[in-house]
Amino acid sequence: MNCRDIAEAFFDRYRQHDIEGMLALFVSGATVDYVPIAATGAAAVQGSAIWTALVSAFPDLTNEVEAIHADSSGRHATVEVTIRGTQAQNFLGIVNRGKSFSVRHAFLFEFDAEARITRLAAYWDNVKLFEDLGKTTLG
Repeated sequence: MNCRDIAEAFFDRYRQHDIEGMLALFVSGATVDYVPIAATGAAAVQGSAIWTALVSAFPDLTNEVEAIHADSSGRHATVEVTIRGTQAQNFLGIVNRGKSFSVRHAFLFEFDAEARITRLAAYWDNVKLFEDLGKTTLG
């Protein structure tokens, strides 16, 4: 599989809430950086914690890949994706109001020579997320 296939597989597994399958795409020692929530660390620890919290708080969590931009070296890919879900429990200090969100994200993947993920960074508009879920104040 090439980096485009791996990025697609990541989001396929994410849609299925297959966290172990997502983690299997990462090289040992890979890192994740979820920039808007300042969550950075080992994919096996930090990534697992983030994804577990997301699928617990949003049991219908899904994603739709809009575009994959892969470089010719096979070492980098950027994915434009919309993530959606309906809140079923408190999340990131946001009280559960049963509201849904739909937020566009950008995921930046870095790969090793065998097309395994070495680093993943994610960016999104936290204000949009908070507004969708009914959180109107910071803090």
